[in-house]
Amino acid sequence: MLRYGFIAAGNIIRAMHTGAELNEDYNPAEIGIYDINEDTRKDYASKGYATFDNMKELVDHSEMLVLGVTPKVAGLIIDELKACYRPGQLMLTVVTGIEQPWYTEHLGEDCKVVICMPNMSSRVGAGAFAVSRNANCTDEDVEKVTSILRLSGIVEEIPDGMMAEILPFNGSAPGFFYHISNLMIKEAEKYGLNPDTAIRLFAQTMKGSAEMILSSDISLKDLETALRLPGGATVTALEKIESMGFDEMYEEFVKTSVEHCRKLGNQ
Repeated sequence: MLRYGFIAAGNIIRAMHTGAELNEDYNPAEIGIYDINEDTRKDYASKGYATFDNMKELVDHSEMLVLGVTPKVAGLIIDELKACYRPGQLMLTVVTGIEQPWYTEHLGEDCKVVICMPNMSSRVGAGAFAVSRNANCTDEDVEKVTSILRLSGIVEEIPDGMMAEILPFNGSAPGFFYHISNLMIKEAEKYGLNPDTAIRLFAQTMKGSAEMILSSDISLKDLETALRLPGGATVTALEKIESMGFDEMYEEFVKTSVEHCRKLGNQ
């Protein structure tokens, strides 16, 4: 019996595996992969994963399941999954926007489902996973089904029904950071700086700032205040973008991300 069976293995699932493969405790031989793409199955097989060309065999041979499809595809395959899903079989799902009532409706009142909002940073072993459980899942169940996530990042449990609200803070956030990075590269080139040097400095600064937030006992407000020296370049630049509506722009990023996630779940 395989430990996990992955239903679909697209970009976000591949990122999770790539990050987990950096961990010596990870064993691909314990993982099953079902994907409709033959080349994808061959690629995983070459790395030691067990692969299947149909969903039923994967489900039958897996202790726990990971559903990694899009919301639209989830609706198309749920009847096929229901036909082979074992009552009480633990399932982790990374389907964006779909909340617990949908799984209960389609898989039964006794289903055990943990919803996960992943992000692409798991590719380098620095993922940030938000998870929520349904009422059937015990603490032991959650620990068991999410242990694979901890091989490529951190896991935070949030209340049921709030996956759309958490999306801007981990799922969508990398896109925001990458967009800012691209803008900074363009500005570096305008000033005649080597773009590779500039992006290394900027990326390392983002990384270090994140580590300060995670490991320092200094509040976020105090961290920012320490850099807002009166008359300094940093505070002057911050005040300039604030006057141009930067804070409102970020509020809109969060709002739009949440609203669209909800729409995806209603497709």
